[in-house]
Amino acid sequence: MSLETINAGVWTLVPPLLAIGLAWYIRDALIGLFAGIVGAGIVYGAHTPVAVGVPEGLAGGISGIVLGGVMGLTAVPTLIATAPLFDDPWYVENVLIALFMIGGMIGLMIRSGAIQGVLEALAARVDSPADAERASFLAGMIIHIDDYFNCLVVGSMMRPLTDRYDVSRAKLAYYVDSAGSPAARLAFYSTWGVALIGFIGQGLVQAQKGGSLPSGMGNLVSGTGQEASAATAELWPLFFNSLLFGFYSWIALILAALVAWQVVPNFGPMKREEERARNGDGVIGPDASPMISEEMDRYEMADVATPDWRNFAVPIGTMILLAFAAMFWRASPVIQASEMSTLFSIGGYSLIVPDGGQWSFNIGDVRLGLAATGGLVAAFLLYRLRGDIPTNADAADATVHGFKGILLAAAILTLASSIQNSVTTLGISSFVTNWFTGVPPAIIPVALFLVTAFISFSDGSSWATYGIMFPIAMPIAFTTGTNLPLVMGAVFSGGIFGDHCSPISDTTVLSSSTSGSDHMVHVRTQIPYALVTAGVTAVLFVVFGVLVPQGFRILPY
Repeated sequence: MSLETINAGVWTLVPPLLAIGLAWYIRDALIGLFAGIVGAGIVYGAHTPVAVGVPEGLAGGISGIVLGGVMGLTAVPTLIATAPLFDDPWYVENVLIALFMIGGMIGLMIRSGAIQGVLEALAARVDSPADAERASFLAGMIIHIDDYFNCLVVGSMMRPLTDRYDVSRAKLAYYVDSAGSPAARLAFYSTWGVALIGFIGQGLVQAQKGGSLPSGMGNLVSGTGQEASAATAELWPLFFNSLLFGFYSWIALILAALVAWQVVPNFGPMKREEERARNGDGVIGPDASPMISEEMDRYEMADVATPDWRNFAVPIGTMILLAFAAMFWRASPVIQASEMSTLFSIGGYSLIVPDGGQWSFNIGDVRLGLAATGGLVAAFLLYRLRGDIPTNADAADATVHGFKGILLAAAILTLASSIQNSVTTLGISSFVTNWFTGVPPAIIPVALFLVTAFISFSDGSSWATYGIMFPIAMPIAFTTGTNLPLVMGAVFSGGIFGDHCSPISDTTVLSSSTSGSDHMVHVRTQIPYALVTAGVTAVLFVVFGVLVPQGFRILPY
């Protein structure tokens, strides 16, 4: 059972700041994250002594705060157990299970020679580190149907190639991370398109409840009060209008392309990582703790295996086919329009848009757990039938090697999800609600971008941040006369910033793990690029905030 949400004010920032600061200082993400969760328990107990077991007679004054803080340690297991990664079945299936299934598949691919086959095939077309970097960026752009899917597949696929050409693991992780969420956010047919429609609807419903929804947009919300719900079928034009203003995504992709094509040189910590790698001193530093086990990194191909890129393509193709099949599967019961409000879930479940009770458009979630499990089964059967893995016992051993290789990433994801749960429980939404009082309309977009970026960096989740910010930002747009698509673009962009570079972001962790990079090295080398992107984005929001009138739109809505 989840803890009751409280309003801890500025104390809600303790868990993320403690986690990020300690992880940065000691270069150990696990210790930092766990310390942040412990800090959240202490803050929660200090604010609600009775809720954590302090007798009412002792709950008042300084003694109550101290005792509550101590007893708040008992809330730590609950903060972990009720985190989205465990509490929401969607996250269990599509993040945790998918992570282990893909880990097992990687173990099989190494043992069967599939990874070696990809390396040999790519090596025939790649003859320099620059070519390897460009291939890594393009792979990330192509596989953008989902940010998790991108991170899990691209790093594993490209790591042997970049290792061969002495491209640092941190550089590979940068390409994986920079073509994950930024590209997926711009693709309406990805899981992000479905989720963002839901967040937009939440913002409109909140505006209607607060009396700020313009009369001309009344058709976008049906019902009133607690019965209000967004007319999701009508929101797609509004979503498409916001794509132009998703500046952070556009700039992140452009910058990554310029880096891959050697137009923008390496700088900051990335320059040092690349210089060491190019000098032949290793793709990771001597003191690095890569997010893939040393045992996995040294796992070898079976003696009877024949390197073949098709052994890689078949399981990955199976994953992609199952992912698309889940997204566009239409054999569901017909649902009447009156049931529309029950169809969207932030967990990623299907958004259905009926037309007269019949399907007109249906995009569901990618269902990574299903896709990854299918890929693992396909890999196991293929390699055994071909004889590239000689025995069932050898295949099982390879799968377990893969599970073990991904264990550190799973541990960090668990604690990162718990930090996200902590800031929500401590009431970060209430903390930011009044930040925009008296802000001039022209400054609203850049202010929203900066605040959203700060929150997403603190909680490590763009979706959690959107759940906080859209019900705040859209009413602000209506009451201040700021252009609505521009405001939406500012919130979208700010959420991507944290998802792109926060040490506690799930996609940042996944990028590190599948690329085999030290997690904190990946974070330190990527942040300068993310800050450059954020700086350019902020300037654009200032300029467009001044120039774009309230009524500007590309498509009518």
